[in-house]
Amino acid sequence: VYHPIMDLETREEIGVEALARFGSIPMKPPDRWFAEATALELGLQLELRALKEALEGLPRIPDSAFLSINCSHRTAASAELAERLDGMEKRIVLEITEHEVVDDYGVLAEALEPLRARGLRVAVDDVGAGYASLRHALQLAPDMVKMDISLTRDIDRDAGRRALAAALISFAAETDMTIVAEGIETAGELHALRQLGVRFGQGFYLARPAPLD
Repeated sequence: VYHPIMDLETREEIGVEALARFGSIPMKPPDRWFAEATALELGLQLELRALKEALEGLPRIPDSAFLSINCSHRTAASAELAERLDGMEKRIVLEITEHEVVDDYGVLAEALEPLRARGLRVAVDDVGAGYASLRHALQLAPDMVKMDISLTRDIDRDAGRRALAAALISFAAETDMTIVAEGIETAGELHALRQLGVRFGQGFYLARPAPLD
């Protein structure tokens, strides 16, 4: 399924994030399936299969919008990913997840450099949820940082969350990164984020993940 990412002022769709869904029994959330595949040394194969499925929707996404794809740092640095994105780099935002420790940022940055030179944008997912995501943001100099739902939730009613979000927004502005707020679920959260200067976001209040058709 695909989850719209929107301009919070105009409600224009600027991109869509591809999200994996599994119909297998037993029912488990996607992160469990990917974690179990990684434990069996099948993580790369499963991520590449998810990438293939996501890219099939690219022709149905407006040329003005990007396709955002989640992947681990190992898959991001792989030759197989570079091969599959060949010629499509300008349409893709690669979201690096925070759930694994990056052993060598230099190797990852070197692998991504030619893709970024051809127009690929890099995002760090779940920033604010943990230390790893902040390290990613510092080490990779991403084009986008995605503010975690833990900061967005009740931001209109929680001064602590607003203060942390404001610090992250200031960091993004100082380092020329675009910030995208995740998990917007109420009009109050949307209003608070706009007041803080967040221009882009996604969440059930704006649109729900769905197949493109």
